[in-house]
Amino acid sequence: MSFIDRKPVSIGRAQRTQRDDRCFVVATDDTYAPRQYFDGLSFPRVKVIVLETERDSGMSAPVHVVRRLKDAYQRCKNANEVLEDDEFWVLLDTDHHLEPNHIDGTLAAVQTATQAGIKIAFSNPCFELWLLLHHADVAPGTVFANCDAVGLELKTHLGGYNKTSLRPADFPQSRIPDAIRRARTLEATPDTPEGYWPQTTGTRIYRLFERIQATQI
Repeated sequence: MSFIDRKPVSIGRAQRTQRDDRCFVVATDDTYAPRQYFDGLSFPRVKVIVLETERDSGMSAPVHVVRRLKDAYQRCKNANEVLEDDEFWVLLDTDHHLEPNHIDGTLAAVQTATQAGIKIAFSNPCFELWLLLHHADVAPGTVFANCDAVGLELKTHLGGYNKTSLRPADFPQSRIPDAIRRARTLEATPDTPEGYWPQTTGTRIYRLFERIQATQI
């Protein structure tokens, strides 16, 4: 039985108070941080649903994350819940997924998502970089050995960091514009980034938030 079978996803079309309300369904390869982070945010006329990787499920590989989102999309479409401007996103880390024994599966998952109209936002090395950008500039060319190194940097700025128990007050919504600005500076061409993922330290989660912000205009 799949994750989606156990926990059916509903966009809740009948709950939309305005015709231009939009839904963003986000699938991640992470178990903890993204779900807690998004749960701490609130946007007018926007609903964000996060499909995290279930703990100890062994389903964090990109192919499984993309499949979960495709299943969720099909369920919502069959229930006539998907509206024209709804968006489906996959958030993936490069940490581990670009290793020689994983790269082929990652590329296959990216191609599957692209063909299905699913948008992808990679973080190099991991989601925690997006969290760090809420608090500090990261110079282009900065190298983090792995996600743990980003976590250590977060601890320096926050006095502590535990991805299994995020403190919403550490990542206030008011700092998202700063995070977007900082993430864009890490891209050579932020409006049209090259390649499937940042080749050096960077996170394309800013593109998701730019789409969410566009609904507020």
